[in-house]
Formats: sequence, C-alpha cells, structure tokens
Amino acid sequence: MKNELLKYLIIVTLVYYLLKGLIYLLLWQTTKRVEQRALEAKRKEKEKRDIANQIWEDEDK
Repeated sequence: MKNELLKYLIIVTLVYYLLKGLIYLLLWQTTKRVEQRALEAKRKEKEKRDIANQIWEDEDK
C-alpha cells in the first residue's frame, strides 16, 4: 500500500513538472514571436519615416 502510494506520488510529481516545463516553453515561444513582430513593425515604421523625410528633403532643395 505504501509502496503503491509512493509510486503514484512520484508519477504525479513528474507529470506536474513535465506540464510546467511545457507551459514555460510555450510562453517563451509566444514571447519570442511577439518580440519579433514588434521589432519588424518598428523597422517598417522607421523605413516609412526615412522615406517621408527624404521626400521632404527633396522638396526643400
């Protein structure tokens, strides 16, 4: 009885840490994707500003 209970406790603990690890991995991947999209949007916005600045500079000349 005690042996069986200990075995179940070990299995439950291992499953808990496995699920916890998978959740952390999922959160890390999601964070990386969000970061990449934000950097890409920032880069595109900078390109648009640079083009707009070039247009204004050309008109001033």
